[in-house]
Formats: sequence, C-alpha cells, structure tokens
Amino acid sequence: MTINKWLALSWLNLIRNGRRSLISGGVIAFGSAALLLSIGYVSATFEGLRESTIQGGLGHLQIAAHNGFDDPRAEAISAAQAQQLEQQLQAMPEVRLTTRRILFEGLASSGDVTIAVMGRGVDIDQERKISLFTPIVEGRNLSGQDSGWQAVIGDRLARNLGVSVGDSLTLLTNTRYQGINAIDVTIKGINRSGIPELDERSVMISLAAASLLTDSDQVSRLVVGLYETANTDLIADRLQADTSISVQRWIDLFPFYGAVVNLYHSIFGMMGGIILVVVFLSVSNSMLMAFMERVNESGTLRAFGFSRGRVIGLFSAEGWLLGALGASAGLEIGLLLMLLINQASIPMPPPPGRSVGYPLVLNVEVLAVPAILAAMMLCGTLAAWLPARRMTAMTITAALNHY
Repeated sequence: MTINKWLALSWLNLIRNGRRSLISGGVIAFGSAALLLSIGYVSATFEGLRESTIQGGLGHLQIAAHNGFDDPRAEAISAAQAQQLEQQLQAMPEVRLTTRRILFEGLASSGDVTIAVMGRGVDIDQERKISLFTPIVEGRNLSGQDSGWQAVIGDRLARNLGVSVGDSLTLLTNTRYQGINAIDVTIKGINRSGIPELDERSVMISLAAASLLTDSDQVSRLVVGLYETANTDLIADRLQADTSISVQRWIDLFPFYGAVVNLYHSIFGMMGGIILVVVFLSVSNSMLMAFMERVNESGTLRAFGFSRGRVIGLFSAEGWLLGALGASAGLEIGLLLMLLINQASIPMPPPPGRSVGYPLVLNVEVLAVPAILAAMMLCGTLAAWLPARRMTAMTITAALNHY
C-alpha cells in the first residue's frame, strides 16, 4: 500500500469520527499555539534584556588595564595605550564603535545636601551611540558645543538632591595622586536607566571634565560596541592575547542575565512539558474511545490478511495525520496572535530590578515552528499507537465478536 493510500484511508477514518477528531485536533491546535506563544515570549524577553543591557551603556565588551576589574587600585589605561587599542579595534570589521570612560566615585553637593555618587566621564559623541536605552526625561544630553562643565544625572539623584535642569552641582573626588579635587557643573539633563540603584547615584560628565576632576588623562574603561552580539566571544578572544589588559564580556559584567535565562528555561521548559503531556493524554483518550468502537474493523482487516503490524500502522497513521493537521492549524493561529499582540503594544509591568515598564513583544522563532510540528505529530502517533497495539492484541475471533 502506497503512502498516498495510507493517508487517504487515515483521512476518511478521521472524517468518519468527525466530532472526536475535531476535539482532539482542537487540543493539539491549542497546545501548538500555546507553545509557539510561550517560546516567542521567552525569546523576546531574552533579546530585550540582552540588548537593553548592552545598548544601555554597558557595551558588548569592556577593556581595563591588567587586573583593572578586580583591583580598584590597579593602574588605568594610559592615553597612548588607549589610542593604540582603539586603532586596533577600529580595524576589525565586526566593531561598530569604541569609546573611552573615566570612572570615579565621590560626592555630589547642592546646598546643604550631599550624596555619594558614581560618576563617569565620557566621550560625548560616542557615548550617545552606545547609551540608546538610557533616555533623557528632562533637559537634554551633553553636547560638545556646551561651554563650561555640564552634567547629566539620574532622576532619583536629582530628586534626592532637590535639583533640576539648570541648577549647579559640586562634584568632589580623589585625584590620581590621592589628593582631593572638586569642580562645579551645571545640570544639563536628567536621565532614567530604569535601574533604581543606578538612577540614585549616576552622574555623567564629559571626558575633559572628568580628566580635570581626577587630575589624570588615564582611561578607566574602553567600551566596545559590535554590529552583532554573536561576535562578542570572537573579539574577546582576539583581545585576550594581550596580557597587559583585562577584557570582560557584557555577560560577565551582567551575571543577572544568566540567572534570568536559567530561571525562564526551567519555568517554560516545565510548562512546555505539561502542555505536551496534556495533549498526549487528551488525544490518547479520544483515540482509545474511537478505536474501541472499531475493534470489529481491526478483526475484519486481519481476517482479510492484514498483519497486526500493518493494522497498527494504519491506525497510527491516523494519529500522525491528526497531529499534523492540528499542529498546522495551531501554528497558524499562534502566528496570527503574535502579529496582533505585537501591533497592540500591550504595556507590561517593570521587570525585577527595573522601574520602567515595556510593551509586550513576541518573537517569531523560525526553528520552533518545525520543532512544534514534529512534536505534535509524534505525540499524535504515539497516542494512536498505544490503543491500536492494545486493540490488535486480541485474537481475530475475539475482535470479530467484540461488542
């Protein structure tokens, strides 16, 4: 018997038991759509967290002097070495940009209020390209055309200091030679990263202002932005050949991402397993009820010379076809729901550790579509194979006389 005839017979048998087939197919379709939406949500969550972290100012890679990430007293990168590294990186086709940073800790004072802050001096033009996910909520960003020393601070820090755009702020920190230095800056903008702890301490000034404040032209960090996140390990391996520097990938600097990935894999892996079990049990129960009404049919087929394996194969083909049709319908429904959800821009509450919400977005994972289709076809086949095997275990005489 050819495959076409097997499928034709399976289709006719499914139509003959239309109500049960529709219910079983509906369960498979629901499970397929639920799996596709779950995978799309997890994928979008991972991508959103990853890219918002990288484009929020962390960059794909950060370079410090040897032991610079582990020892705060370690020497920073000299201006000459920073220039050499920038030239080396800009020659790599995978690198989109590099930018220098001078990091400092100190005090910010306005009137009688003084608060400990974490500051960074930045290359204004380059920093704007790598801090896309840190929006200015009041005022404007730093500009190379500004006269005097300007600053952008976190919104919570501004509230705690009682300052707004246009007000003056005094920054105090240790210099490279263990002295103390201070400069006055004018608040040009107030930003919000969405991370409360950072917004309570964040101060950003120009590279020149930070160099004056710390009395040093050395660079604390060289931040590297790539065109593709997938190239992070490749560039990191190239740079780590230089023992005079330390290189950290974004995932090393943000271990919270790995914890979220592991948690979501556990949660949604269990949920996917539950969906498959529910689909299998529902379809298996439906198939068992249908096949028990067709015991005489199996006895007749075997009386005409069909082997037991051939009869099992015929009934299993029904389950396979039911799984294929149900999964195809469910995947189409899932893709349509994804399109509608993405266009609806449904607001979501802030994730853990953040203060800003985000619109619900679902990614279409191309590899998930054939995987779900194959899983549902296998599920349907097994759900039909088990009762068919039990049914054909009867003798031909017992099957023909079954009521």
